[in-house]
Amino acid sequence: MIIAGGGMYVEIFNRGVIPLAYSIKKKNKAGETNTYLDGIYLLFTFFTKPESMTLLETRLKTDDNVIRSSSFKIRKRKY
Repeated sequence: MIIAGGGMYVEIFNRGVIPLAYSIKKKNKAGETNTYLDGIYLLFTFFTKPESMTLLETRLKTDDNVIRSSSFKIRKRKY
C-alpha cells in the first residue's frame, strides 16, 4: 500500500512480543471482545506522499490484527 501510494520502505524493525503495560480490550468486526495482554511491536520507517497516509491510517484502524498504531512525521534537522 505504501509503495502503491508513491512511497518506499526504508526500514522495518521488529522488537518482538512484549507484554503491554495494561490490558487492552478491543471489539473485532464480528462484535466479539478480545483482551490483549501482550503485543508484537513493529517500527516501519518509510517515505510517502501525505495523501497516502490517511488511507494507511484508516486501514490500520479497521484491521482486526492491529491493536494500536501511531504515525509520526519526521522533519529535517536544522544544523
